[in-house]
Amino acid sequence: MENFKSLSALAVKYQTVLGYSALSLMAAVGESLFSSIVYKCPCNSWNHAYGLVFLLVPALLFFLLGFMLNTSLWKQVTGCCNSHAFHRGFRYWCGKRVHCLYIVLQVTFLSALPPLTWIALALLKVSFYECIMSGLPLDYIKARFCGSHAVCMKELPFIPCGSSVKLNISQVMLEEIRGNITAESQVLGWCLIASVLLFALVATCISRCQSPVSHLQLMFWKTYVENEQKFLDQDSKRHAAELAERNVKSFFNQETQEKFSTPENKDWSSISTANKWTNEKTYYTPLHKFIERKTDSMKASIRSVLPPAEVNFAMAAI
Repeated sequence: MENFKSLSALAVKYQTVLGYSALSLMAAVGESLFSSIVYKCPCNSWNHAYGLVFLLVPALLFFLLGFMLNTSLWKQVTGCCNSHAFHRGFRYWCGKRVHCLYIVLQVTFLSALPPLTWIALALLKVSFYECIMSGLPLDYIKARFCGSHAVCMKELPFIPCGSSVKLNISQVMLEEIRGNITAESQVLGWCLIASVLLFALVATCISRCQSPVSHLQLMFWKTYVENEQKFLDQDSKRHAAELAERNVKSFFNQETQEKFSTPENKDWSSISTANKWTNEKTYYTPLHKFIERKTDSMKASIRSVLPPAEVNFAMAAI
């Protein structure tokens, strides 16, 4: 049981990483199944379009699915189009434009991992790229693979089906063309993988170098955010359950219940905005910022109400 709880805690802690890892694994398995079961190059004028559709459309679907599954994005988007948000302006739901752009770029990069996995594996397996290149109606492409051989240029679209279609070009030329296409496809695949890893490394280095806090405080920040979310989920469930129980009992018993304290809409909106670090005060999350400012306002109201002789006493008590 303890091991199960530990695994559950790790799953909750790294749910974003695990989610995109699972989506990338799904992309890898899907590409393998599609290329071996569903995909079959038509070996005619449809080669180019058919290969591009199988290479890019599933990648686009995985990209959109990655956006749909990102909770950080929906947290910022929810409620941004209501009248109150428009009245307050763009900063009502996003804080700062630069920080909003950072969130979008972060979500875009994470969502791009599964489709890039699909494309990289497809390029390494060559079949999609072979179908695309053999169907390109460009003289430059035909000359690059066939030189000045007119028969080869004419039969280039049939090369992906060379094992089942009789061709009028020699076996040596056929193997040479397939070898060139295979080399190009696999080189592009490895370059794509290397580019993604290099971009991730550079982005991580830039993010860490521009961190407003030290490494230890950054670890503390992450720990605080995880615990705050855990307690917020627990108390939200308990609070919602108590409110639901009160309302149901009131409905069936036809009794008037005492007032149930619940945060106002503006309070929920305040803690749902994007968090941005400032050097003026240390606010780890919007909830932390909301509580600290509320506390400061309460202290200010006490100072404005109490006589000078009582202010010092009240502040000492606080």
